[in-house]
Amino acid sequence: MRVYSMVRPKKLSLIPDAMARAERLGYDGTTLLELTVPPTLSAAAGAMVTKDIKMMSGVFVAFPRSPMATAYDAWSLNELSGGRFQLGIGSQIKAHLTRRFGMDFQPPIRRMKDYIGALHAIWDCWQNGTKLDYDGEYYKHNLMIPYYNPGPLATGKPEIHLAAINKLMCRLCGEVADGHLPGDPITWKWHEEVMLPNLEIGLERSCRTLKDLDLGGYGFIGCATSTEGLDRMAKGLKERVALYASTPEYAEMLEMFGWSVNQEDFANLSRQNKWAEMGNLVSDEMLEAYAIITTPEDLPSALAKRYGGKVDRIQIDETWFDGLTDDQVADLVTKIKKIPGYNNG
Repeated sequence: MRVYSMVRPKKLSLIPDAMARAERLGYDGTTLLELTVPPTLSAAAGAMVTKDIKMMSGVFVAFPRSPMATAYDAWSLNELSGGRFQLGIGSQIKAHLTRRFGMDFQPPIRRMKDYIGALHAIWDCWQNGTKLDYDGEYYKHNLMIPYYNPGPLATGKPEIHLAAINKLMCRLCGEVADGHLPGDPITWKWHEEVMLPNLEIGLERSCRTLKDLDLGGYGFIGCATSTEGLDRMAKGLKERVALYASTPEYAEMLEMFGWSVNQEDFANLSRQNKWAEMGNLVSDEMLEAYAIITTPEDLPSALAKRYGGKVDRIQIDETWFDGLTDDQVADLVTKIKKIPGYNNG
C-alpha cells in the first residue's frame, strides 16, 4: 500500500516545509489541494526541496484553465521533479464554476473527456513530434510552432488521475485515466457498489481491467492518542461529513443506507448557517460508514480491514490527527505501507 499525505497550508510560503516533512516521515506521495494555493504552484515549490516523494494535484480544477495551459504546467512540473508529478484533475460542481470561477457551465462528462483528449494530443505532439491537430467538441488545438514546443521528456508524459464520484464520471475515469481519485466524503458502500462497478464499465471500453488503474483510497481517517482526542476528531468529522451531505451531489449516497436523515435535512440547516447543528445530525453509525477513527495502536489493522487488497493508495490528512508526534506518524506510515494493495495484494 502506498501512503500519501494531504498537504493543505493556506500560504505558498509554507508548502516547502510541509513537503520536506512529508518526505522525511516516509510518505510515498503528497496530495496537493486546490484551496487557497493552486496545486501546480505547490508542486513546483515542493519539487525543489524533495527528491523521491510523488506530488499529485488533488484536485486541480480543470475547466477554468484551457487544456494547453494545463499541459504546459504539468509538463514543466514533470520535468522539474524528474517524473514525480501526477496530474489529478476534476470538474468541480456548478456553483463553484459559475459563482467562484465566473465561467459558463457545460456538461461535465463530455467536456472532461474532450479535455483529457486534448491533453494527450498536445503531449503527443511534444513527446513524439506528432502534428497537433485536435478537433474536439469543446476544445480545438492546431497550432504549435517550435518556439513554443518544450520538446520530449526523458520521464515521459505525466499520469492523469481523475476525480470521480458519480456513476458516469467513474465510467469516464476507467476509460481515459491512469488513476482514480474518489475523494474523502465517500462511504465504503458507495465505493464497492457504485464506484468499482462503473470504473470497470469504463475500463472495458479501453480494453483494460482494474489492474490497469491506480485505485485511490476514500473516506476520512482520524487518529488520536487519548479519549478526549478521539472525541474531538469524531465531532470535527461529523461536521465535515454534514457539510458534504448538505449538497445535492451526495444525496444518493445517503439514501443507500436508509438512514433517518436525508440531504434536504442537512441543506435546511446549512441555509441557516447552523454548522454545528448539522454535525449533530450525523449519527455514530453514519460516521463509521464515512470514516475510521481510532488510536495509533489500532489504526493499521482498522485500515487493513477496510482497504486491504481493495485500493492501491491511502491518503492521510493529519488535520484529523490529535496528539501524535512526528515519530508516531512515521511509524504509522511504515506500518500502513505493509497493508496489501489491490495491485500488489
